[in-house]
Amino acid sequence: MLTSDKRSLRYRLSGLFDDDAPRTLAVRAFNIALAALIIVNVVAVVLESVVWLNNRYAATFTTIERVATAIFALEYVLRVWTAVDYRDGKFRDPLWGRLKYMRGFFPLIDLVAVLPALLGFFGAVDLRVLRLLRLLRMIKLTRHSHVFSLLWAVLREEARAIAALIFVLFLTLTISGALMYMIEGDVQPAVFSSIPASMWWAIETVTTVGYGDMVPVTTAGRILGGIVSIIGIGTLALFSGLITAGYLNQLRLRRAPRHEDDELICPHCGGALRPRGKGRPAV
Repeated sequence: MLTSDKRSLRYRLSGLFDDDAPRTLAVRAFNIALAALIIVNVVAVVLESVVWLNNRYAATFTTIERVATAIFALEYVLRVWTAVDYRDGKFRDPLWGRLKYMRGFFPLIDLVAVLPALLGFFGAVDLRVLRLLRLLRMIKLTRHSHVFSLLWAVLREEARAIAALIFVLFLTLTISGALMYMIEGDVQPAVFSSIPASMWWAIETVTTVGYGDMVPVTTAGRILGGIVSIIGIGTLALFSGLITAGYLNQLRLRRAPRHEDDELICPHCGGALRPRGKGRPAV
């Protein structure tokens, strides 16, 4: 059994890691410091790939990696330890609650942050794969960014609409690739050699990238290319509009308590605030 002092320490530490906890000065300072460490570590990983820099500053890069790994490992252990005190109560069970927490998206990312060092210690992967895994630490920045939290909320709220658009886009790629293979396959068998190869042309056309490695030469192929381009512009514009509308809606919802008078709580007495026209609310 934990003593009351240990429980109190665990509860206080949980405020640093709980996304639903109030954003106090200590929480903001902790998030900024951790984000700075991630950026420094990722920059070191990138510069380490330059041969002459690695030869000259190998000891510095190694020190940065060891310090970052130790801090990330400690952070991961503390997050798992304090998960039982999170405000939503989903992880309250001492054993199963922590196991449930460890299966979450961000806990898995936290594990990835320390996994490269463990794999390198046991020699499980080569240096290039190890460096790639270390770069995945950038994903940890999404936990500490207000903008990314809004984006995750948009993706959750608009999941069905986004899935429908992705399905329409995949359907467009498949049909246009099949049609282009049928039209250009006999004329350019080396270029449009199969439906999957033609779908790569469709991806280039829908996204309006146009690398130029696959170009229709027949009249029917060019007409199809124009139609696919127009469909692609409309689909991508619709996707962009959906994300923008969802983002603005989430931003409005998060700012609503600051601007709307209904359902506000007085910070001094804890009582409900009554609307008073367009002015300031009164208790």
